[in-house]
Amino acid sequence: MAVSVVALGAGPVALPAVEIVPTSGVFDYAARYTAGMTTYHAPTRLSPSLAAAVGDVAVRAHEVLGLRDVSRTDAIVTADGTVQFLEVNVSPGMTETSLLPMAVEAAGLELGEVCATLLSRAASR
Repeated sequence: MAVSVVALGAGPVALPAVEIVPTSGVFDYAARYTAGMTTYHAPTRLSPSLAAAVGDVAVRAHEVLGLRDVSRTDAIVTADGTVQFLEVNVSPGMTETSLLPMAVEAAGLELGEVCATLLSRAASR
């Protein structure tokens, strides 16, 4: 599970989670970069309450670590619905096959507008 967090105005918010389903069961380099080896679901197929819990973990990690602007939290959701935090990436990919753009699209936002807002906010500091 990958959850991007963006701060576009009123504090950090989680974008819809991207569910990562590698055909081999392992999300390694080959699964990430070989076409057809992974299916992405954006938004995730989790229940709304569990998707919200994953988003809450991502926002909390973003805030606790003192991050700003953008981050991406990776997590695993266990069979019993426990959200297990893995890591935070402070420089998520920005290509059309990266996870952040998938989340931006799932949120109904335009990647160019999100980037322009983030750049404008950073430049004004």
